[in-house]
Amino acid sequence: MSMSPLRIGIVGGGKVGEHFLRDFRPNPSLEITGIVTRSSTRQRELSERFDVAAFSTTSELLKADPAPQVVCVVNANHDHLEATIESLEAGCHVYLEKPMAPTLAESRQIVEAEAASTGTVQVGFEYIHGTMTGRLKELVGEGYFGDVQWLSILDSRGHWWAQHPHEPLENIWKLDRERGGGIIFHCGIHQLDLIRHYAGAITSVQAFAPRKNPLPYYPENVPGNVTLMLMTEKGVTVNFQVMHDRAATWYREKAYNPNYPHAPGHEFNISLIGTEGSCDMRICTEELHLFKLDADLKENRFDRTEIFNPNPHDKSHHDMTGLLRTFLDSVANGGGAIDPVSGAYETMCAAYAAEHALTCPGETIQVSDVI
Repeated sequence: MSMSPLRIGIVGGGKVGEHFLRDFRPNPSLEITGIVTRSSTRQRELSERFDVAAFSTTSELLKADPAPQVVCVVNANHDHLEATIESLEAGCHVYLEKPMAPTLAESRQIVEAEAASTGTVQVGFEYIHGTMTGRLKELVGEGYFGDVQWLSILDSRGHWWAQHPHEPLENIWKLDRERGGGIIFHCGIHQLDLIRHYAGAITSVQAFAPRKNPLPYYPENVPGNVTLMLMTEKGVTVNFQVMHDRAATWYREKAYNPNYPHAPGHEFNISLIGTEGSCDMRICTEELHLFKLDADLKENRFDRTEIFNPNPHDKSHHDMTGLLRTFLDSVANGGGAIDPVSGAYETMCAAYAAEHALTCPGETIQVSDVI
């Protein structure tokens, strides 16, 4: 007996919403019931290109015939709460793009709304489900490293001003904390989620940033690079550095078109040291180097290298569509969220503590004091 297609609605007509439309049409096991965007011009454009109904509000989407069973909330951060609450109250499951919301109070409301609903919320923290990042979690769980003692993450990327150099700052949404989140909330929050999975819940954070921003066109509250020193409930020391001001960009110099994974200055590296082993994971080049700490021979011994190349695009760590597809399969089979929303909320608490720490450099901020 053939099953009816799972019905999906999308709230948000930006790049992510369009990305999901493109990835899931056509698909005989899925039915896109509509997409929500306030712009009437964008509604017509998406409706014509993808042959899908377009609405102005989440309420209209939920009242449509057929109504969605799953709603993908991928609109602006400050609109996440309303769309998520409405969808949960309608009994829908929700895929919610990170961050959950621009305030912790709103994030808590989402957790509470899920508890009162028959639906579930899957937050888009996909990094932990990548081939490489997931493999490291597996090794930690197997005890390969013994007791984890220290963790370091380095994320070096080019700056975010891809638009014309004279574009008004207010149009650069990634640099607006409410809309994009800035250097921690936009992408650094993914690494905070990885830290939680590898080393336990984050309990305290210190933040350090340059006295003078090397990127003077960034807003005052968005430094070009940040170093966070964190402690977790398991006693693990963590160093996380995100840099926008080292790696080259090629937004306007079209002659420079390097192979991105091997572009000088672009790095996403994770190092972990435990009582029995350690690793050096190079995500851009898709290599995981593993070492054993031999106390009897007093030797740090190279064990092996696991190669993940060639990998489909972004499968190593940033496979948004893959996480959504897994969530949809779970719902279609009578399940729900892959990751508990309570865990995503823990990551949000750590992110807010990090944002607060940026306002008082070097001071130790307890996550419990920010909640």
